[in-house]
Amino acid sequence: MHLLLVDQMICPRCGPEFGLVLWADKMKERRVLEGYLGCSNCRDKFLVVDGCADLRLNSNSEEGSGPSWIPGNLPTGIEIASLLGLTEENGNVALIGHLASRIGDLSQITPNFEFVGISYEKVVTDRLIDVDRSNNISVGSRLPFRSRCFRGLVVSGKERSSCMQEVVRVLAPNGRLVVWQTTKELNEFFEDQGLRIVMQDNNVVVMSSI
Repeated sequence: MHLLLVDQMICPRCGPEFGLVLWADKMKERRVLEGYLGCSNCRDKFLVVDGCADLRLNSNSEEGSGPSWIPGNLPTGIEIASLLGLTEENGNVALIGHLASRIGDLSQITPNFEFVGISYEKVVTDRLIDVDRSNNISVGSRLPFRSRCFRGLVVSGKERSSCMQEVVRVLAPNGRLVVWQTTKELNEFFEDQGLRIVMQDNNVVVMSSI
């Protein structure tokens, strides 16, 4: 997990007023491999193991709180990069749920962006390739990031509504949101939140914030 990403993180209990303090036991090339993130307010500690942070408030009660859907035919890394419009710029890009499996491909396509895999379950680190370049976190009902900090996000339309509300919050101005398996109702929800449709093809929509 990259050091600069920690600057954008907040306590899942006390945020956004309180950020997280990093204690690194093991690092490599400005990436935290082992350690923990702590909140100065509630004093909670969130472990970082093999570069993956577990920011669920209660690991047992929040385990598996995401949707129980089968991923099916996911977009490729090239498709995601094209939909997000990733060029020579830089920034943070989040992939939520099963879509996080494309981080490895995206990292090979462009080194300019930090890709963050967000899961509602504990990340199984032995499935990760090139762990020292990974930004993988487990979350509960809230995304533990500051508002408007992501240049791009990729999410399935089958995620729960609370996730969609958080996605809108963390999307940066002029950032892009790619929704895979979207619906008419979901598109209308995002438009009501101030996003505009850039492109739509069957069940995939690309939206931009203002």
